[in-house]
Amino acid sequence: MNSSRIKHSLVPIYRRSVRALPIIGTLHKEQYIASGSPTTDPLYKMVEKQATETAGTLFVGAGFITPGQLEEAKKTADSLSVPLERALVMLKMVSDDSVGKVQEADEMVSGGVISVDMAVRALRLARQHSMKVKDAVGVLGDIHKKTGRVQTITTPLTELLLSANMVTGEQVGRAIQQAQDTGMQTGRILVLNRDVSSWMMTAALNALILVRDGKIDKDQAQKALSTVGHRRISIEQALFELGLYVEKEGKTIKLGELAALAGFLSDSDMLECLEIELVKEKQFGQILLEQGIVTHELLEAAIVLQDMVANDSIRAFQAGQALRRARDNQVSVYQAVAELDPPVQAPQKHISPSELLVQSGLVDQDKMNELVPEELDSSIKVGKKVLAAGVISESFLYLALRTYSLFKQGYLSADQATAALAKCREDKVSLDEALSQLGWIVPARMQWVWT
Repeated sequence: MNSSRIKHSLVPIYRRSVRALPIIGTLHKEQYIASGSPTTDPLYKMVEKQATETAGTLFVGAGFITPGQLEEAKKTADSLSVPLERALVMLKMVSDDSVGKVQEADEMVSGGVISVDMAVRALRLARQHSMKVKDAVGVLGDIHKKTGRVQTITTPLTELLLSANMVTGEQVGRAIQQAQDTGMQTGRILVLNRDVSSWMMTAALNALILVRDGKIDKDQAQKALSTVGHRRISIEQALFELGLYVEKEGKTIKLGELAALAGFLSDSDMLECLEIELVKEKQFGQILLEQGIVTHELLEAAIVLQDMVANDSIRAFQAGQALRRARDNQVSVYQAVAELDPPVQAPQKHISPSELLVQSGLVDQDKMNELVPEELDSSIKVGKKVLAAGVISESFLYLALRTYSLFKQGYLSADQATAALAKCREDKVSLDEALSQLGWIVPARMQWVWT
């Protein structure tokens, strides 16, 4: 077949590709090379770019690599003139087996068998449970049939982002078109297109959940989101500082928070699940199943642990450890709890607000003895005394209060709280940076319960 005939046959593919923008790939690079068309042909360049973008979306979306690793691999692929998949293997970012799974999914997308969104979900399930992609698609298809919902064109998310001037109408329109073509969520596409940062998307989704639950109104959400945009803080911090909302104290943990604590729900996965929860009005547990993040057995284990946290039988950070152990060791949730070290029956180490300040190196012990009575256990009252005495700055006091809140609400152990605050002091980093570097995942909402 000559080059002109090939070009003619690819016109419909080209039109679909342009409509879908950078998210969709529609033809494999190898197929086009084999057809005899020169790689300098502009149409080839377009097809090559689309195929690379699709593969990149699948690798990142399924959690094989991070967006940063994808950018590094793309540069390597360009400089060495090799396919993206080859560059990823050369850089030891993925295995040949992982590449095979992604290629299998990519072929199903290119053949019109599944959408990009289904491919990402199937890859997650196949990756976690050593399944073939085709089998994972079958499992997810059966789950989705039970609770399917139709996505509307406009959503409260896009309306909030527009009202807060975080995106333009053009960016939203483009994302909506891509959402229709790929089956992916509009918010997720806005992040993939880099129209909105992951940080801002997290804030917007959490604000909408608070609106849905009747804790704030839309105007308050918009005001807080504008503050987030200017200062890069969490929506919870913005609401706290604006005096609009403060999370109530209580032994609670959401399923998403528990999955994140257990280490198998990434930030990007969390964003996607939250958006689906809001847009499609589904239960979060069902979403985790549909997205291929958990199995039925693991979801049941998470619900048991969620109840144990609510009943004060176990702390939130211990529930995360137990859920990770149940998944990794393929044991029952009760065995996973019994194997925790230290055991849950053992008295948990306590730390007072003044002890946290001393043990993290922020305040000298002798000075603390001077300022604070031994029986004082209110973090706010202790904070006021040390701040008035000039022995701590306001910024470090904020860090200490946030850290103590995480300990008090059960998301950090006493030792973890001390280590996190000490790291803030020694490395001069924010609490979010310290927790990230230590590999500890905690919900932002529980950093602002000050007592």
